[in-house]
Amino acid sequence: MVAVYLFARLWRRLEIVTDAEFCELRYDGRSAAVLRGVRAFMSGIVTNLITMAWVTLGMASIITVTMPVDKWTAVSIAMGVTLVYTMFGGFFSAVLTDLVQFGVAVGAMMTLAIIGVLHCGGMGAVLEAVRQSPAHGERTLSLLPQFDHANLDLACFVILLSLWWTDSGGYVTQRMSACRNERDAAKAMMFFALWQSIRPWMWAVVALVSIALFPVMPAGQTDTQAYPLVINQVLGIGLRGLLITAFAAAFMSTITTQLNWGASYLVRDGYCRFLRPHAPEREIVFVSRLATVLLAVAGISLTPLLTSITQAWEFLALLLAGSGVIGVVRWFWWRANAWTELSAMAAGLGCALGNIALSALAPRTAFFGVAWADWRFELKLALFTAIALAVSAAVTFLTRPVSRERLLAFHAKTRPGGAWGAVSRAAAPADLPDILTWGTLLDILGGVALCLGTTLGLGYSLLLKPAPAAIAFTVALAGAVSVFRWFRAQDRRA
Repeated sequence: MVAVYLFARLWRRLEIVTDAEFCELRYDGRSAAVLRGVRAFMSGIVTNLITMAWVTLGMASIITVTMPVDKWTAVSIAMGVTLVYTMFGGFFSAVLTDLVQFGVAVGAMMTLAIIGVLHCGGMGAVLEAVRQSPAHGERTLSLLPQFDHANLDLACFVILLSLWWTDSGGYVTQRMSACRNERDAAKAMMFFALWQSIRPWMWAVVALVSIALFPVMPAGQTDTQAYPLVINQVLGIGLRGLLITAFAAAFMSTITTQLNWGASYLVRDGYCRFLRPHAPEREIVFVSRLATVLLAVAGISLTPLLTSITQAWEFLALLLAGSGVIGVVRWFWWRANAWTELSAMAAGLGCALGNIALSALAPRTAFFGVAWADWRFELKLALFTAIALAVSAAVTFLTRPVSRERLLAFHAKTRPGGAWGAVSRAAAPADLPDILTWGTLLDILGGVALCLGTTLGLGYSLLLKPAPAAIAFTVALAGAVSVFRWFRAQDRRA
C-alpha cells in the first residue's frame, strides 16, 4: 500500500528501466557508479538466481510426487519453453504470458482448495482435525498473536510490521515504470496489493486440508511435499493434470519475470554502462538474449544445492536486512548518499554470511543467553537490521553529501517530499505536487485498512468465526471508501 501512494508514482516519474539506474540519478561521483554496478550484481545475479532456484525446487517437488517423470527432465523442458519465448518476446512476452498464466493458476488452485475441503467433509471437519492434531492444535488456527501480554509471538509480529520495508522491489518497479502514467502505475499497484491480501488463502486452505489428511507425513515425505500429496489424494486424473498445468503456469510466469528482470540488469547496468556504452541496438539485443540463456542455466544448476525453500528465502531476507529501510529513506532524506546504501549492503552481507557460519560451525553458541540455533528468524532480522542501520548511519555522516546540483535535479524530476530541507526551498516551482505529505500518510492508512481488513475477513470466514470476520470486512469497507476517494481526486487533478 505504501507503494501505491508513494513508490508507484515516484518510479513512474523517474522513467527508468531498472532500479539500479536510480543510483546515478540520485547520487554522484564514482561511488554512485560503483553502487549501480553492485546493486545490479546483487539483484540481477545473487537475488535472481536464488529466487529461480527455490522456484525450481518447488516445481521439482510437485513433479516428484504427482508425475511418473524424472523431475529434472520435466523442469528442464518447462525452463526451455520459458527461455525461448522470453528470449524472443522480451518484456512484452513476460507481461502477456503472466496475464494468461495468472488466470490458469488461480482457477486451478481455487478448484483444489474447494474440492479438498469437500473431500474432508467441510471446513468444520478440517478445522476440528487440525485442532486434534498433536503437532498442531488451536495455535495453528490463530491469525494474530495475543495482545493482552508481552510474548515472543507478539514481538516477532511487531518486528515484521516495523522492519519489513522496501520501496517495492526490482521487477515490480519495472512494471510500474512500464505503465502509461503515474495514475495507471498506482492503479496497477493497488490491484497487486489487494491481490496479495487475497491469494494466500487459496494455499492456506490446502495447507489445513493437508494437516487433516496427513497429521503425520508419510514415510520419506517432508512438509515440502504436502501440497502435491493433497493433489494426489483428492483429485482424479483429469483435474490432477489441470493442477500440474497450473503449477507449470505459475513456474513459467515467475521464471520469465526473473529472466527478463535479471537480463535487464546485466545488459543495461553492466554491459551498456561499463563495457559498451555506445553499443548498437542489434548488439544489445544479442547480448540480452545471451544473458537470458546464461541466467536460465545458472538458475537450474543452483537448484540442487538448496535443501529447502525456507532456507533460500530466509537467506535472502537476512542478506537484505537494513537495505529495505534504506531503500525508503533515500527517497525522502537529502543527506543519504551512495555510501549509505553500499555500507548497508556490506553489513547485510556480513551478517548473512555470519549466520551461515554460526549455524554450521557453532549453533549452540549463546547470544543474549540464547543459543544461536534457537533464535527465531524474526529476531535475527531485527538484530541484523539494527547492525546494518547503525553502520549505514555512521558511514553517511562520515562521507560527503551529494552535490547540490544533483540533488536539485533529482528533486525537480520526482518531487518526493519529506526531509529535503534547503533543497526543497531552493527548488523551482513545479506542476507536480510533492508525493509525501501528512495527507499521504492518512491515505496510506486507508489503503492498509482495505488490505488488512480483507485478508483478516477472509481468514476469519474460513475459520468459521463470523463476528471477527464482520468487523474485519467493515474495516475493509472503510478503507475501500478512502481508496476510492483518493483515486477520484487523482482523476480530477488530471
